[in-house]
Amino acid sequence: FFDQGVRPPGWKGGASIELDATARALWKMTETDLLYHTHSNSCFRAQIMLYLFHPSKCSSAYYLEVMPKWMESWRNVDRCPEYDYLWMVMFSRTRKYIHPRDHDWGALRRHLLTQCGYWLQIPFGGVSSDKSFPHAAQAGKRSFPSRLKAFVGTGSKYEEGIDFVGRVTKLLMFCSGPHTTTEANDAGMGSEEPTLSEGTAELLSFLKFVKPYFNPSNTGSWTFPLGAFLHYLSYEVSHRVGIMAGLNVLKSSHPNSYKQLCNDEPYLSCIE
Repeated sequence: FFDQGVRPPGWKGGASIELDATARALWKMTETDLLYHTHSNSCFRAQIMLYLFHPSKCSSAYYLEVMPKWMESWRNVDRCPEYDYLWMVMFSRTRKYIHPRDHDWGALRRHLLTQCGYWLQIPFGGVSSDKSFPHAAQAGKRSFPSRLKAFVGTGSKYEEGIDFVGRVTKLLMFCSGPHTTTEANDAGMGSEEPTLSEGTAELLSFLKFVKPYFNPSNTGSWTFPLGAFLHYLSYEVSHRVGIMAGLNVLKSSHPNSYKQLCNDEPYLSCIE
């Protein structure tokens, strides 16, 4: 069960090794609960098992096969921060082993930007002075049972919130592109005029939307989450620029190491 099929380059063994054996066995155990038993403790339990025991390094073919089902399971449960956080961790692991031209990350990016309104507590709409107009109460949120949440750690509310916002910005920066097939193929081609990727344009559009909530006179429950969001987004931009610079140096000084690194983590080849 725990033989993941990973062997050193050039390894020649007698027995055939099934790739992704552990990952496939674990997904088979949890698939039914995650896809068809939503809003139940069995679904939350299956997600925690996937988070704790699923290997990070799997083949690109396996990830491309299961990612649509993961997205379906994620969308089936709304307003549950613990569930959202664990799925973000899973997709953060996945992104390293898929070449950008093999998958369009637009669906994940749009899902993240759509949910940011709830995660960052940004208010939508207003209250009418017309008392005859019906006023719906704010939707409540769901949560893991405490006995299940104990398996993934129970930090303070402050720590949980900071980690959550940091994870959102990490995925958004990765999804900013270039990640459509055309953008990935054109990356690094030395075009005369720099182009803005679709993901970057959508992220800038979101920042334009939340700009009024950064006004000092416009304070509320959204003030701290948006401040943390801007802090971590700045950090992830700096982190990405640093990785780009490091890869350029490595490519020029140790091309073989650069090639091997890009083979191990294909997303690095189009990070520019």
